[in-house]
Amino acid sequence: MTSPATLHPLVQPVFGTTDELLSTVEELAAFIAPDSEQGGDLSRVREGTDLLRQRLRDLGEGRHDAGAKRIRHDLRTPLNHILGYGEMLQDDLATSTDPTPRVLVARIITRGRSVLAVVDELVEDVLSGGQIRATPLPARMRHRPPPAVVRGADVITGKILVADDNPANAELLSRLLTPLGHEVRSAFNGEEALQRLHEEPFDLLLLDVMMPVMDGFAALEKVKSEPALRHLPVLMITSLDELDSAARCIELGAADYLTKPFDNVLLHARVRSCLEAKRLRDQQVEVLERVEQERARARELLRVILPDPVVQELEETNRVKPRRFENVGVLFSDIVGFTQYCDQREPEEVLPSLQRLVEAYEDVMGTHQMQKIKTIGDGFMAVAGLLEPVDNPVLHCVQCALDMVRLADELELGWQIRVGIHVGPVVAGVLGRRQFQFDLWGDTVNTASRVESYGVSGGISLSRTAWDQLAPYQPRGRTLGRVKMKGKGLVELIEFQGFDARPA
Repeated sequence: MTSPATLHPLVQPVFGTTDELLSTVEELAAFIAPDSEQGGDLSRVREGTDLLRQRLRDLGEGRHDAGAKRIRHDLRTPLNHILGYGEMLQDDLATSTDPTPRVLVARIITRGRSVLAVVDELVEDVLSGGQIRATPLPARMRHRPPPAVVRGADVITGKILVADDNPANAELLSRLLTPLGHEVRSAFNGEEALQRLHEEPFDLLLLDVMMPVMDGFAALEKVKSEPALRHLPVLMITSLDELDSAARCIELGAADYLTKPFDNVLLHARVRSCLEAKRLRDQQVEVLERVEQERARARELLRVILPDPVVQELEETNRVKPRRFENVGVLFSDIVGFTQYCDQREPEEVLPSLQRLVEAYEDVMGTHQMQKIKTIGDGFMAVAGLLEPVDNPVLHCVQCALDMVRLADELELGWQIRVGIHVGPVVAGVLGRRQFQFDLWGDTVNTASRVESYGVSGGISLSRTAWDQLAPYQPRGRTLGRVKMKGKGLVELIEFQGFDARPA
């Protein structure tokens, strides 16, 4: 057994305190059953004491090959066990009728904190040959107990991953956090922690700095570099009581920093703060997701009402600029005798039939690169060459009209439709602030409507202007004569009857 007299003079008094600490542990063992939970905690205190003595012995005899940072870490780790598990024993024995065990545990904690108070400067002084400047804490210094578990609406709990290569440290953190309602999982190096984070969601990562395989700094960098993990709060826990280490952790994205042995009250407060920040961010993400869902719903609703290019312009500029389009084919269709048909039937019979026809028309619009503008009662208006350029707008209108006449027969609704087509310049834009719609204006629109109303039942009628655009395809038809239209004078109408040269 090593004699304190053989150690470095600066280490001797500290090593002597560990002799007293070990003696107190042995005294306390006489009052605690070895196979009880308290017996397990006392065993952890004894293991920490033995490890602390061994590392002080190595320091005092000059048997070390690491720098001050590593030596401080190696001394603080067993102190974390002594103080952490000692405080658990103190809580468990608080109601004991025998005061002796309580006195012995308080003595263990006090002596452990006396060693902790001088560790950092002791290492520096031994390595530099200087004089120790720190002084032990007062003999009667008391530790602060961990906060009581608060039940109610204000409790913030979470799923916490503890990454620490020392199982006793991980167990200690779990023992401190689980009673507060947290679910705690463990990993024993940085790589294992990252694997766990990829496998299941966590609310907080408690990350030790000095670990094998991948240290805490590298693990923190990896967490903050991955989009799926970068918003996970990370609380660094280490034995390095250095400002530059704390600053580096914060710069890398850590939420906060604690040194071992950690103060229980501070641990709980910072865990709560991190979880509260995570909860607030989760709520913010949830709100943003709901907003985006509502935006998507509003966008889909707009796309039902307005053409896609108009919706895009509205989203980008918050307005739709009216525009003039020079060569647009305009198609109007109407159901012949629809008013009389409605007068003889109930609305529950009329509306479903009209709905079937309109849906069928909407389906063929895309086939022929047509854009539906609106329905007006039983009337249907569509255009070609407005928002989607086409080589021959009238040809697209005629081909679409042929399908519309065919569908009216195939649906067996007992209706005949009348189609009118004209071509020319139009002005297009969105009108109104409430229940707005995309619409067209101009002489071309009015003429197309009148061509339809003067047209042939069950057929397709075109103005002479529109008919002339079909010339390359050798259309067949018969003239319906010249009709006087308001503001236009006499306009020749032609009934379309087919093509001699089939369009591509």
